[in-house]
Amino acid sequence: MSAIIVLSVGVPVYAGSVHQDYTGAKSVMAGESPLVQSTFDMMIPEKEENFTIEAYDIGETGAKLKWSSDKVYLGYNIYMFNPITHNFEDYATANTSSISFTNLNDDSSYKFMVSSGVSDEMLGIVSFKTESLKPQLKIKDASSDGVEFKVKNTYGNAKFVLYRSDDGKNFKKIDVIKNETSFVDKNVKADNQYCYKVKMISAHKDKFSNIVTADIPEKMKLPKVSGATKTYAYYTAVTAKGSPQYALLNSEECYTDEKTGIRMVDDYYCVALGSFYGSTIGTKYRITFSTGDSIKVILCDQKSDRHTDSNHQYAVKNCDIMEFYVEKGKIPSNVRGNYGNLEQFSGDIVKIERYSL
Repeated sequence: MSAIIVLSVGVPVYAGSVHQDYTGAKSVMAGESPLVQSTFDMMIPEKEENFTIEAYDIGETGAKLKWSSDKVYLGYNIYMFNPITHNFEDYATANTSSISFTNLNDDSSYKFMVSSGVSDEMLGIVSFKTESLKPQLKIKDASSDGVEFKVKNTYGNAKFVLYRSDDGKNFKKIDVIKNETSFVDKNVKADNQYCYKVKMISAHKDKFSNIVTADIPEKMKLPKVSGATKTYAYYTAVTAKGSPQYALLNSEECYTDEKTGIRMVDDYYCVALGSFYGSTIGTKYRITFSTGDSIKVILCDQKSDRHTDSNHQYAVKNCDIMEFYVEKGKIPSNVRGNYGNLEQFSGDIVKIERYSL
């Protein structure tokens, strides 16, 4: 006498919503041979087949399914449960025993069924819920005046609690922001490094963002000249192979920016400054122009004290504060001796900030 398995399938209450274009989709309706209906008891003879199905890599808008069987099937049909009609409806087909979803909704419950691609016999059902949104915190700007943030991947009308840490471990609440996704921490000190995160409070689920780090530079005094002229020197003129200047300008990390011809390390332009601003090769700075634009620079050489003013802030001959180090033959034609002629470097120098090493 054969053993019988009784499978009871009920309609659960689903949180969230499922947005899917069901136009023209095949569904299991009354009068048809049912796959799985909303509520019924189905008598299924016991099978020798071993079929397993699993949902994994479940994120905010995506998930993956994989299944295995000791029988071989020539393809599979994938059905998604529609909580509005209480039916499983066509979703996709697969030739392998896995499928990925990338267009799901966050914080939503889903149920999928896998059936034989030939007979449409039901093989297995799996349910899962996608993750709620995790806010993404990004630093838009960090200067001696403050740290400006932008938070993305959020729910509307969410509230954000901003946390800050001086050591990367102990976070303290410093602000609460409502109905805003951009905000500023103005209470910062020079030569400090801060870590930040936000907690998004919403009707869905409270979640913390990623952690971001901001280095606060030291604001330095400006000379009495405008610094509108930005001179340049060929980096190959540095020939002392044992010097830190030569090591930096010829390192694997240093390259020539094809648009400007200037040597760079990461996104820092290689420059020479007067000794007033420091003499340690590799020191990094933030230079702000009267146009409102800012650039990041790295000290690759020092202007000779013999050529600078008494405070050693600028070169007397051209009244230039900053000198770019460039590759010969790659200088744009409109530079004409002054990199201030390029739009991204135009304007007076209105702020010099130095980062600690």
